Amino acid sequence: MTPVDGAAPRPPIGGPGARGAPVLLILPCNSCVRLGNYMLCSNWRIVWRSIWDLHLSGLVDLAAIDSCKPGIVLWGEESRLTWCNLHPGSDLYYRREPWRLDVLAARVLEDARRLLETYRHIVYYVNVKAYREALARASEKLPGRIHDAGPPRPSPLSYRSRESRAHLRRVLQRVASSPAAHS
Repeated sequence: MTPVDGAAPRPPIGGPGARGAPVLLILPCNSCVRLGNYMLCSNWRIVWRSIWDLHLSGLVDLAAIDSCKPGIVLWGEESRLTWCNLHPGSDLYYRREPWRLDVLAARVLEDARRLLETYRHIVYYVNVKAYREALARASEKLPGRIHDAGPPRPSPLSYRSRESRAHLRRVLQRVASSPAAHS
């Protein structure tokens, strides 16, 4: 489904990860988790417009880093989290209680290790500071397998910019064509 169809895209048939894409793209969670589909919210749909063809060609699958789990949630599995009402851009949530960031980082690392059995690489495009920190910690433990694709600043404007999304697309294409690093 192209971005001009108007309807929110759904995850691939067979469930998340069923297609064996080489790259898993992690985006920030959003409030549409309560509706059971991250793609219903604009932050995912903006990125979708830039990468939909890479997804449909089997190069990229999608996931979210989510405070509700906490950890990484594959696109299509968010329907299990409709009870959640945490604000996705909840840096304040982690600043007030820093131990929560440690828990999130540990869960992200655990999830990343499991997901790297299916995917050659994980790329993240996240504009929430706490989420970026958790993913960066996992990247340090799994060098060459987890890649930061921006945006350059953790802000909604930077996340939505055409330049940042073009950079994301280039990173996804480069990473998808590279072999998995040994961890």
